[in-house]
Amino acid sequence: MMTIDSNTKISHVFRENKDAIDTIASINTHFKKLKNPVLRKVLAPRVTIKEAAKIGNINANEILEKLAAIGFQVVYEDEVKTEPVSESSKPVEDITNVVLLDVRPVIKEGNDPFKEIMGAIKKMNDNETLQIINVFEPTPLIGILKGKGYKTWTDKISEEEYHTYFSKASESTHQEIVAEMPITEGSFDEKLSSFGENLKEIDVRLLEMPEPMVTILSEIEILPDGHVLLVNHKKIPQFLLPELESRNYNYMTKDIEPGFVQMIIYKG
Repeated sequence: MMTIDSNTKISHVFRENKDAIDTIASINTHFKKLKNPVLRKVLAPRVTIKEAAKIGNINANEILEKLAAIGFQVVYEDEVKTEPVSESSKPVEDITNVVLLDVRPVIKEGNDPFKEIMGAIKKMNDNETLQIINVFEPTPLIGILKGKGYKTWTDKISEEEYHTYFSKASESTHQEIVAEMPITEGSFDEKLSSFGENLKEIDVRLLEMPEPMVTILSEIEILPDGHVLLVNHKKIPQFLLPELESRNYNYMTKDIEPGFVQMIIYKG
């Protein structure tokens, strides 16, 4: 059985042992959403054990202990204190220019709302606040956008309704933040050749949006450990990058010619 720690993605745990779904869901009511196949499809690839623990108001070691009982090799956290999820940290100042995005219908249809959320982020102006209505607190997304210079808070309306807000907090403009592209340093060709035959290549240049991003995310979900995904793309997919970061993937890009960029995606 695989070795896991607090940074292991929930999806990797479920892939290794399907009994882990019931094991985690039994811990408390916060995790019962994982028994819903639709919500599990959306949550599991993004949430680590540590992030799941925060959602459940428990310590990551409690989840690890339960998983150890069904055969996983675990590495416990040294820090035993876990901060509870804040149900409301709404700023004192009044909120104006709110752009509302309710992603519950998207999830109900069995789809991932990530592309709708990132599309809304892209369209935001500096003076606007995006309000996302969801059935859970989007913890990984919050971490990504905080790191990009956004102010964020969540109001818990009920166990099935969370309102999460995002507004620009840094001195950089919204468009400057959106355009940030932290690319792994080093030689693209050297890194690609280091994987040898452990390579999967796809071409998304002829696909219509948002199919390129959907295709790439589907491919990395089944990419074996120690392999690299080589993507032929028309441009650097800016709104894919935060999603890769949330899943702990590294990436590098190489300009081939106008309208043709290559990208490699791999685990660190």
